[in-house]
Amino acid sequence: MRTSRIWIALIIALVFFLVANAPAQILKPYFINSINFPFTLSGTIWNGSAQSKYFNKASWRINPASLFLAKASIDIKVEVDSKNKLSASAVINPFKKLELNNINGVLTTQYLQQFSQNTPFLLSSNINISQTNVKWSDQLPPNLPSKIGGIFVLEKVNFLGENLGDYRFNFLYSDRSLEGDISSTSNSAVEASIKVSVSKSKLLSLDGVILPKTIQLQSIFRELNISLKPRITYQLNY
Repeated sequence: MRTSRIWIALIIALVFFLVANAPAQILKPYFINSINFPFTLSGTIWNGSAQSKYFNKASWRINPASLFLAKASIDIKVEVDSKNKLSASAVINPFKKLELNNINGVLTTQYLQQFSQNTPFLLSSNINISQTNVKWSDQLPPNLPSKIGGIFVLEKVNFLGENLGDYRFNFLYSDRSLEGDISSTSNSAVEASIKVSVSKSKLLSLDGVILPKTIQLQSIFRELNISLKPRITYQLNY
């Protein structure tokens, strides 16, 4: 009996060793379903990374203990380039439910503009992402998530060469619609309190109050006929 237990323990240890050291390359067929551009994989399935011409590096590390709870907990880091970086904790279970929790990092409007070329950005900024969570309830990427909630801080906002400072965007996307608000911070050049919504029919609505603090900005707002109490609707084309 004791000998059989030893053999069982050795077999389990061998299987765990082989799986733990399996090359990340065996995951490629699964990644292809979500990533439709060329990429390479390195490392192991437990601690590996992906590279592509579209980003410098995307790395992951699986927490083995999470597997005993019938789910996979994964630490993820993505470096698009030196200015655009993200990190998150991913949780996925056998029922195809995926969550990205505690997403942090920075994306620039210059990088994001390439995904919305038909709608040019009027502002340039660094977008500091914090305390953001994303959830897919029944379908995995590239399908849209069922829920997103978090905080974006737009840092060093530039409008027509004018530095407008930083602004905070709190939002919640659920059931294919979005609700949020934009507010100014202590170093903002424009006092702002704006409600933002995007309906299921992709209609963007802005409603609130903005107040430029400097004479120069007040002049620019008058010349451009920018309302200090904007009520705007715009049909998005994405």
